[in-house]
Amino acid sequence: MPEPEPIISKARKRLRDLHARLGSSAGERENALRKIDEWLRRHGRTWNDMAELLHDPITSAASAYADPRDATADQQAASDSAITPLAMVQGMLEQYVGVQPHEYMAATLWVAHTHVYDKFMVTPRLALVSPVRNCGKTTLLDIISCLAARAEKSDNITAAAVYYAVDEERRTLLVDEFDNLEVAAKGALRAVLNSGHRQGGSITRIFRLRRRKYATFAPIALASIGALPSPLMSRSIVIQMVRHDGAPALRRFDRNDIATINELNFVYAHLVVWARDAKLDLDPPMPPALRGRQADNWRPLIAIADACGPAWGAEARAAALSFARGYYDEDIGVLLLQDIRDIFDARDVDRLFSKIIVEALNGLGDAPWSEWRGLDDKHQPRPLSQAQLAAILKRFDIRPRSIWPLRGAGKSHKGYYRSQFERVWRAYCGETGRAAEPLTINLIRGSKR
Repeated sequence: MPEPEPIISKARKRLRDLHARLGSSAGERENALRKIDEWLRRHGRTWNDMAELLHDPITSAASAYADPRDATADQQAASDSAITPLAMVQGMLEQYVGVQPHEYMAATLWVAHTHVYDKFMVTPRLALVSPVRNCGKTTLLDIISCLAARAEKSDNITAAAVYYAVDEERRTLLVDEFDNLEVAAKGALRAVLNSGHRQGGSITRIFRLRRRKYATFAPIALASIGALPSPLMSRSIVIQMVRHDGAPALRRFDRNDIATINELNFVYAHLVVWARDAKLDLDPPMPPALRGRQADNWRPLIAIADACGPAWGAEARAAALSFARGYYDEDIGVLLLQDIRDIFDARDVDRLFSKIIVEALNGLGDAPWSEWRGLDDKHQPRPLSQAQLAAILKRFDIRPRSIWPLRGAGKSHKGYYRSQFERVWRAYCGETGRAAEPLTINLIRGSKR
């Protein structure tokens, strides 16, 4: 039976009051959400009725989500799929920032994961990196700050501020202008950001003459011009931000625009309710191509996608593979192995002198070798040397040998056989690249492998 109009009118006033409080402090926001949820349940309504009850201008975020009470069976199924909080989050992101489809998916899943991250062993960092300014990093962080759980955005932060916010308030931290923090010289900040990637991460400090352990496990997003330090890159889902060319046109984000904030609060409320009831498979099937830390980073995101339906799960896995295909392993040794494999493949040989490998590496425009700063990333940039090449490869038990020319006159030089790399390529670099072929030419003296 329809409710009497006076009751609906009174309800709308009450809901508007509570809805206005969603933009307040984190504690008041959570309290307002709880009271809204209680009222809706008491009156047999759901969060999907909020737009109708409030009569607020939030249709741009919710117009695609038709009232399921008026739908046929087929329309009902389509509506159920459409009204997932993931669809709402992605819809908001697409209005304000321009990135690739798989990057929208990753950012959407990351936002959702901040509401349930404590159920997983790993919380991946979200890295927003760009080559220059004005590529949308700050706008994306602003949108995330309105949708992530207990979000706190800062343009500058210290290690102490991080572990206090995490340990005492369980915040989602969003750090803009990360490139200005000179994190390479701040070991304490690096340690806190790295340790919080895995559940149980903590640091110990002396507080009032007593040791105290601070928890560091929390979602963190970092926006930077240029790449983050290698250990952080390995713990991150990396969104490559580029300057938008104007097509399609994007909305300008304005925190003072009530309609915009209402839209975001509407989506945030759906995320909170979804997180409360979500049934998550903490160990979902993972694409075989994802291994090691890549798989660790994507496992919670794929679990969230699966919880929203098979279609979301399939799209999340496709997005993960898109990232994997364009991903350089943050560990400099693995990056080196990948580049050396490409050099061997391009020349189609079974051996190369160290000098030739180093020259080829330093000629790669999109790699760090021509401006090598050392394994600790602290030295003046200069081209990679043969000795430095050997030092990195030694970590994989690969050492230079005396290599003789395949044919004709010549003397031996230090170098490497392709066969020395095959095992570590399989272990660290996946299955791409050309497989080694049996040697069909005659080796001359001194060429034993």
